[in-house]
Amino acid sequence: MPAYFLSGDKIGEFTRLLSTWGSIYRFENTPQGVRLKLLTEDEYGTYDFPAVRAAEPAKFIFIKARKKVAEYFNDEWRYLDLKVEPKVVIGLKQCDLRAIKIWDNVFKDDPDYKDAHYISARENTLLIGADCLDIATTCFCNLMDLEPYPTDNTFDLSLSPANNGYVLFIGSEKGANAIADLDLPDVSTENLAEIDQRRKIIKEKLEAQNSKYKTAETYRNLVEKNPDSKSWDIHGSTCVTCAACTYVCPTCFCFSIYDVPGKDGLTDRFIALDSCKYQRFSFMAGGLNPRGSLVERFKHRYNHKFFHYNWRYGINACTGCGRCIENCMGKIDMRETLKDLESK
Repeated sequence: MPAYFLSGDKIGEFTRLLSTWGSIYRFENTPQGVRLKLLTEDEYGTYDFPAVRAAEPAKFIFIKARKKVAEYFNDEWRYLDLKVEPKVVIGLKQCDLRAIKIWDNVFKDDPDYKDAHYISARENTLLIGADCLDIATTCFCNLMDLEPYPTDNTFDLSLSPANNGYVLFIGSEKGANAIADLDLPDVSTENLAEIDQRRKIIKEKLEAQNSKYKTAETYRNLVEKNPDSKSWDIHGSTCVTCAACTYVCPTCFCFSIYDVPGKDGLTDRFIALDSCKYQRFSFMAGGLNPRGSLVERFKHRYNHKFFHYNWRYGINACTGCGRCIENCMGKIDMRETLKDLESK
């Protein structure tokens, strides 16, 4: 893919040019960790490049936890305004870029369903990826066959620190057009060698950290073939159904739909993020609940990520970001659950 060198003193010019495309959101180091921040113009000129992914998932770039989607019971046809604020999001790590691809499969590219709200938000966002410079103790993207740097064709541009600047990779025509007025030199072989060496070191750290969690079989096979494994009961026993794992997960997309009285006799319809961890999530007509027990709900999340989604789209619905491990009140580690499916 085309690549150019962006010197450190040009980061302000680069960001200012992108601001003509849309509002600038950038992942920043803060006292509370890496967070997504809406930049003001006086913040364009400096960038403290985060080493690891952010605390919050990238899905909130495109959706709200609660969103109005329709009005009804009126003689007039009404169309909700789908216009969204054009955004530039800088600093997306590979785990979040893959998560966006996973959402695209469901809400944008699936021939059976197109979500106009998601598509509008997606098309009005410029995605700028970023290399990982280190790993968190919960990171396991390598177990999902991902690299700790952008490789998917999801990103429009991508930044990789090198030689007091950045190598800027072009990932799409949209990205190329966004920086067409920026005069940049081609990247040198020395810069590329520096990046390759750093990427190799980070990959080796991931491999060493997660070596004990590797399995002989694919996660899809393990989940499909072991519905009665003791691993489900052992690891699910500490789940408190707080649903933190599903809300911080960049790929979980379950939602509920509900109606409330609106103005002028209309009814407003909303969608809201929901969780398969909640007991009432799978209630059916007549009061039937196929996942009434905690362990069945615990198992369902793994089934969806590693079997059902994989069966339909050919990839796992997990990116190995490790946010669920970080935020679990029951100290459940997905890597351990999956590993134990081999032996318990």
